[in-house]
Amino acid sequence: MKNQLESTGSTKEQTNKRYQFFAGIIVLWLIIFMGSAYLAKDYIDKTMLSVQQTNAMNVQGLESRLGVLSEEMKQIKELLQNTDQTLTSSDSTQKALRDKINELDKQLQALEKSLNVLKEAPDANR
Repeated sequence: MKNQLESTGSTKEQTNKRYQFFAGIIVLWLIIFMGSAYLAKDYIDKTMLSVQQTNAMNVQGLESRLGVLSEEMKQIKELLQNTDQTLTSSDSTQKALRDKINELDKQLQALEKSLNVLKEAPDANR
């Protein structure tokens, strides 16, 4: 009977050692898993922060470029308005010049007629 008790005791001891071994493996596995999860989360957080900072810098660059383009568009718009005014005034100036040229042309024709009349007059030869 003593053998049987020793055998039962050693079996319990072996079972306890197995449970302790498996429990240790599970605890070790949990520690490794939790550590890996923490490191992965930390890596992802740092990467996200880096991406956010890069995006913020890119957005600032785009905003400044957009501001420059907006200013250039305003300048171009003003230049187009000035050009339109210049063309309008140029058209009116051209019309005024044409009218003046036509008037001077009429005066020249009248002077030519007067000159021809004077040339044909009998006293012009003397």
